[in-house]
Amino acid sequence: MQKNILLIFLIFFSIQLKAHYTGIPKQSFDLSGINFEKITFGVKITPSISWLGVKHNDAEADGASMKYGLGVVAEYEINPLLSVVSGVNYNTFGGYVFDSLSLNDAATKDNYRLNYSQIEIPLGLKLQSPATKKISYYLQGGVTTGFILTATEKHESSIPNTTLQPINILPLTSPSIIGFFLGVGTQCHIANNLKLFGEITYKNSLSNLALGSNYMTDGIHNYHAALELYPASMDFSIGLLF
Repeated sequence: MQKNILLIFLIFFSIQLKAHYTGIPKQSFDLSGINFEKITFGVKITPSISWLGVKHNDAEADGASMKYGLGVVAEYEINPLLSVVSGVNYNTFGGYVFDSLSLNDAATKDNYRLNYSQIEIPLGLKLQSPATKKISYYLQGGVTTGFILTATEKHESSIPNTTLQPINILPLTSPSIIGFFLGVGTQCHIANNLKLFGEITYKNSLSNLALGSNYMTDGIHNYHAALELYPASMDFSIGLLF
């Protein structure tokens, strides 16, 4: 019963979120064809290393930053070796960049950090090996849809004991992004339906995070060309399936 309620909540939440960000009309779904006994849920925490791919004639990438995430995992078993994986994640991402404006500003350090947070909904396939001594290994991959919650630009002052407030760049940021993920992992059967898992996942955006033309008219950056940002990360997750 708890699995049924959680699945219905996840589907309803995903539909409402997608409709809110994209304007797509809400739809009803028939859940009668789903075998709830084949569904496994879980939770995970995800430290990550995040960076930005930059395409521009002025701005350039200048390093990665440590980020984190939390998530609810859902798996639907097709057969003992293959499952559909999904869930709802909250994660932060970003990285360091620099441009001619930051390089020529004596009051700040040469580079600055772009910070973002999002609600992310992955959908993919998981190929798992047979368990040996309660341990199995798996490969997984698929697509992700992210809905941006916050976006800031953080400069560091070059003047001692001076802190600069983050700049809100949400008006310069796309409300949603699409990407892909590829990962490997292992899981250990602890007791009954409880499993401990750990995984390493590479993620990369396929769509531009920046509303590039807005950077040309925002009155701060005044770029001469549209900015393109493609976030990527290496995630290190640990969690429990139950």
